Amino acid sequence: MRVVSLHSPAVPGMGSLEAAYLPTGFVAVLAPDGRLRRGLHGALSGEAGPDGVIVTSPRGPDPVLARLPDDLADRLRTGRRLNDLPSVLEAGTRALAWLGGLDRIEAARTRLGHLRGALAGGGPPELILKRIRELEGAPAEFAALDEEVRRHREDDVEVTGDLEQATMDWLRERQDAETRLQAYRDRARELKARLRQMEEGGAVTPCPTCGRGLDDHFQAVLETLRDEWEGVVQDGSWWRRRREQLDLKPEALQEMEGRAVQLHATVRDLTQRAEAARLRVDQLSDARARLAARAVEDGSASGESAARDDIDEETAAAVDEALAESGRQLAELARGRLLDRTAAHLLRLTAGRLLGVRWTAAGRAELVGPEVDLPMPADEDAAAAQLAARLAAVELVWETAGVGHAALLVGDPFDRLDEAVKVRAADLLSERVGAGLVQVILVTRGEVVDLVPEAFDGVLEYRSEGGGGVLRPVPAGTGVIRISG
Repeated sequence: MRVVSLHSPAVPGMGSLEAAYLPTGFVAVLAPDGRLRRGLHGALSGEAGPDGVIVTSPRGPDPVLARLPDDLADRLRTGRRLNDLPSVLEAGTRALAWLGGLDRIEAARTRLGHLRGALAGGGPPELILKRIRELEGAPAEFAALDEEVRRHREDDVEVTGDLEQATMDWLRERQDAETRLQAYRDRARELKARLRQMEEGGAVTPCPTCGRGLDDHFQAVLETLRDEWEGVVQDGSWWRRRREQLDLKPEALQEMEGRAVQLHATVRDLTQRAEAARLRVDQLSDARARLAARAVEDGSASGESAARDDIDEETAAAVDEALAESGRQLAELARGRLLDRTAAHLLRLTAGRLLGVRWTAAGRAELVGPEVDLPMPADEDAAAAQLAARLAAVELVWETAGVGHAALLVGDPFDRLDEAVKVRAADLLSERVGAGLVQVILVTRGEVVDLVPEAFDGVLEYRSEGGGGVLRPVPAGTGVIRISG
């Protein structure tokens, strides 16, 4: 889910913020100090204030990723509340395990808990039957809402694509007006300086071509320059007015944004309702299990009931432990995949100085060097490991979910790297964009853009305007090149 644009009238600690368009690929967002970078990272993470609007593509979360617990997909993408290496590894491991079957294991353990509660006396059958009747319509409701979510999501994707194209056309036209205006201003200054030189030098002013005095040609050349200067000033005034017109978003574009926001809100509301209906479907299954358990219990002879309950409770406890062990095994497999991918990225970032990360029996992460483990790594090494782990987690989670629009927002850890590692990190992130990520946004001071400008597909710079600021594109990077035909 890449970020297309951002508008907020009140970013905490910054005031208003406007980013009309963020391109695909590897994008640098430059800001001069830590406070601004933290504010930008927060805004791009979704903390743009109560009235903030972030346009993403696709507009809504993928249904598979949306079912991850604790907002794991978005936290891995943005880095929110993942402030060190262990927290990144824990979040990535849980997300991968959940997609690998941990969700079904947790659901089975929950249903088993309900069944054990029923065996211990889960309420009169009449109340359970009443609850079943209340929930009988949940499966049909869930199916209808799920279909409605799918249809609206398709509309949302289509509108977002149209909005993105319209925004690009507007920005391109605005940039063209800015460039032309600057060219006319430069030419006007040149002509003004030449006119001043001629007026001060008189007829002996040297010809700019041959170097001899103008003499009898002085007045004709002077009039020609004045006419050209007046024409340049007039054309420049037109382009100034045109640029001022284009500073405001066209009305059609604003209407399209409103439509996109409305669709996004509809998809979000429908997704929440569908998820609530899915939970009611689970509750219906649980209620039916409780009713079946009560029927078994009530049909037993009183002398056999206690023995049957004991046996059932013992069996249920054994099943629960088996399910828990399966969950632990899934987590171990998921952690192993994540550590392997992290090691590959960390080896690349540090040019072989660090070989990977080891997860200890005590639940701690230790960096592995060629000769020794590093339980207390330097700050630069910890930052490199954190970046490598989050990149690995996003790639693996999105690959496992079968979702093709993985994106990454990188902030503070990058600026803690030393210069050589920053260069290798920029090359790695640029390469991973080509290998599957649709967008990597790097919020940084900006030195790396001067070191490896060819790695970036776009560069935006924070500029203060009024009571807030805007993200303006600057001429750097290579841009996204598309070859057709």
